Amino acid sequence: MKRAAKILGWAAGIVFGVLALAATAVYFIATSDYLRGQLEDRVSDMTGRRTQIAKVGVEWGWTTTVKLEGIEVANAKWGKAPYMLKVEQVDFDIRLWPLLGGNVVLPRLVLRKPEVQVETGEKEQLNWSVGETPVVTGAAKVLEPENRFEAPVIGKFEVTEGKLGYRDPKRKLELDGTVSTATGRAEDEAELVLKGKLEGQPLDVRFRGGSVLMLRETEHPYPLDLDVAFGGTKLKMKGTVQDPFKWTGANVDLTLAGPNLSQIYPLLGIPGPPTPPYTITGKLDREGTLWKFTQSKWRVGESDLTGEVTVDERRKPQFLTAKLVSQKLVFEDLAPLIGAAPARKTNISAKQAQTQAQLEASGDLFPNVPLHVEKTRAMNMDVTLDAKRVIAPPWLPVQALAFRVLLQDGNATVKPLTLAVMGGGTIAGEMGIDARTDDPKVKANLRASDIELKNFFRESRYFDATQGKIQGRLALAGNGRSLAQVMGSANGYLAFALGGGSVSSLMVSLAGLQIFDALVLYVTGDNRIPIKCAVGRLNFQQGSVAFDRTLLDTQKSVLHVKGQLSLKSQALSAEVDADPKSFDLLDLHGAVMIQGKLRSPQVSLGRVIPIPTPVFGNAKDVPCAGLTQQLLSAP
Repeated sequence: MKRAAKILGWAAGIVFGVLALAATAVYFIATSDYLRGQLEDRVSDMTGRRTQIAKVGVEWGWTTTVKLEGIEVANAKWGKAPYMLKVEQVDFDIRLWPLLGGNVVLPRLVLRKPEVQVETGEKEQLNWSVGETPVVTGAAKVLEPENRFEAPVIGKFEVTEGKLGYRDPKRKLELDGTVSTATGRAEDEAELVLKGKLEGQPLDVRFRGGSVLMLRETEHPYPLDLDVAFGGTKLKMKGTVQDPFKWTGANVDLTLAGPNLSQIYPLLGIPGPPTPPYTITGKLDREGTLWKFTQSKWRVGESDLTGEVTVDERRKPQFLTAKLVSQKLVFEDLAPLIGAAPARKTNISAKQAQTQAQLEASGDLFPNVPLHVEKTRAMNMDVTLDAKRVIAPPWLPVQALAFRVLLQDGNATVKPLTLAVMGGGTIAGEMGIDARTDDPKVKANLRASDIELKNFFRESRYFDATQGKIQGRLALAGNGRSLAQVMGSANGYLAFALGGGSVSSLMVSLAGLQIFDALVLYVTGDNRIPIKCAVGRLNFQQGSVAFDRTLLDTQKSVLHVKGQLSLKSQALSAEVDADPKSFDLLDLHGAVMIQGKLRSPQVSLGRVIPIPTPVFGNAKDVPCAGLTQQLLSAP
């Protein structure tokens, strides 16, 4: 027994001696250039980038301390920065026993002066992407926690003097910022501050969140506070998320404000429509791949909206669904959709005011402001709007509207589109913008039914004397990147008909230059005179418009409108001739000439005989029913 014990003692001594020798060898190897070279080679192979490590230090134990100094990982060959990662020192403790169970426990992790450079290339590849560093990013994907419980346990996490750079030449995005953290207590915060430019506009990003330790702790929601300023656009997110990896249990308020919703595209990747200044508030939540913006309240110009917006990230391209309701929609707030500015001087952006001033100076009616409809290719959409109450200018008697916009790969269709008009009339149909090419095609097909004529003369002296219901039809198609270009290339027609009613006698007398009636009415007031028929059709051909059978049939005369309108130059040249039906004591035997820019044409008299003389009229009544059917039917 003693011999056996002695043998076992010697064996044990030899084993422990070997272990001690191995430990000593491991220690010297771990602190030697050999290990540093091996680490450099292994990391270089994994990243596909030349990696340098100036110094390696290891203090073994059940909790092992590792120190790496002078780490530098080279950038992609096409990158501008000399490196994509540079760290002065990485200092961390790791517990070895939990690794056997697949758990990573780091009692301490310190990064001193880390610098990260993120770049995109000409083919939109990322220097940190899977294609560029397949081993590292693939491993990161495997190790990526599915929820906050799987996040590494980090007792103390500290980043000092951290820097982050981002370069995306295609988006004209340049960001440089600082990263810092507190010392790891649950109540401490991490902070990220970035400043730079995006598409030439200043971009400031500031993020404050809970410490890394709070990512692991499931009992308390993770706090976050994000402020982004991009040009005049401001975005703010503040609240808590129960699981930030899955974005579940979110109680996050989101506020978005700025001068024009179309400016959010570079920031959010969402092709917003042109609008007046706006403010949007609501709750941001997520279900799987579906981001949800709920309880939203919109203030756009003088209009208000409420509703829900969702974005499905799983679909390619992403799919946005919005269901909005407005209790008050100011029609002028829709003007930016066609590049125009609201008529009111308040609550419009500086750029919109500049556009309005240019239109007034040139005398043009249609703005030539490029609409960046090519952005609609970035996302598909299904948007509905139900405006219960519309506030429109006096010349447009719309009191409610509803539409649905379907956007598929840059092809937008507004269908159905319904405008409710005062007095029970409607304007209904569809519109479309095909922006799948760089020369967008625009079309409109609308029909007007039973629109009260008097509603177009609200707040005027002609309102009480005007009656009748208008039927109409519009079928136009054009192409271009602005309203001016679309109208300047338009083909189609606009037709209208009034089967009976009445208008102001003063208007008709002035138009026909029946001086005796006009002079009496100026003194005694306005009278109502019957209209037997009013019809007209404007034919569009490549932006040139011709008046076709456009007339007004009254008891006394038939007024004919003839002439041309060029939508390219936005100039009008037309004349109104009166063909009397009976004897009139005083007539100037001349037409009313309407000439000049469409925005503000000049009216003059085309006299044939310089003094008024009697005229014997022989004009006949117009066959209204047949003419109406001809003009309103499709060509």
